[in-house]
Amino acid sequence: MNRYTISKLAEGAGVSVHIVRDYLLRGMLRPVARTQGGYGLFDEAALQRLCLVRAAFEAGIGLDALARLCRALDTSDGDQAAAQLTALRQIVKRRREALADLEAQLATLPSEHSTRRVCHE
Repeated sequence: MNRYTISKLAEGAGVSVHIVRDYLLRGMLRPVARTQGGYGLFDEAALQRLCLVRAAFEAGIGLDALARLCRALDTSDGDQAAAQLTALRQIVKRRREALADLEAQLATLPSEHSTRRVCHE
């Protein structure tokens, strides 16, 4: 079983150590063990969660919603976890629709090259 320090976990997910520490403080990640010196150690599941949380955050999902999801996944309450996943899917659906609308509006705008004017004075 792979064990990751905070720095290796951050490296594996392509984020900074500061982001991992922030997510730890928010309760989104938990160490599975500790070294004798008290440093947290993380497993593959923590790396997968970090990647999921980061992808969701980059897609515009707020940290509060992600923290609620993580807390629900960490409890044995399957109904709460299912409710949080449903809420997250609804957010993703609305974002996808908003982005499709934006893309359609952008397609109606003239291209940069056709609107560029050259001033000769």
